[in-house]
Amino acid sequence: MWQAFAGVYNIQLTIDDVVEESGGPRESLNGEFIASIIKEDVQAAYAAREAELGAEILRELERRVVLSVLDQKWREHLYEMDYLQEGIGLRALAQRDPVVEYQREGYDLFVAMMDAIKEESASLVFNVDVEVEATPDEGPEIITPGLVEPRRPAALQYTAPDIDATGGLTQSVATTGPIIDPEFGEVSKNALCPCGSGRKYKRCHGDPKQRA
Repeated sequence: MWQAFAGVYNIQLTIDDVVEESGGPRESLNGEFIASIIKEDVQAAYAAREAELGAEILRELERRVVLSVLDQKWREHLYEMDYLQEGIGLRALAQRDPVVEYQREGYDLFVAMMDAIKEESASLVFNVDVEVEATPDEGPEIITPGLVEPRRPAALQYTAPDIDATGGLTQSVATTGPIIDPEFGEVSKNALCPCGSGRKYKRCHGDPKQRA
């Protein structure tokens, strides 16, 4: 169990520390007490991470991590559901209703996906390398090498009311589409650069100075 915790964050506790904190023998430890001690250690590690990066940068890091992990895990979940659908008919050979089995196993896959999102998000927040680069016009630029930027749709559309606010939702306005990069294809200028540098595209390969 301690190895699993160490894979998520830099755990400072040892089993001996927990036993000493309990004031009794190791056999007297229970899950509720261990959970409370681990929670305190995690909160201390999170406070140290926030002190290291700063609250604003940590919030931005959390946003990027959750979007990246959620995008990746959801795509994996859809692939797994496709595989499940392809073979679910074989459950009938075991005298089981394929529809019921599909619902049950699909739910199990969804729960596993949610657990994986939580674990990987926490691990990245605690362990991913973060570089902060000062920019004169937009404030600090957060660079996270190795963090995958979630894919974005090519173009989004929304409707807006007339200028006098009396016509209702009548006009359709298209947002600015992605940039067509000769090397990487469609890229949003505010997305992480596909080269893996951890910088935004507009600050990396999308910067004319970098191209020069």
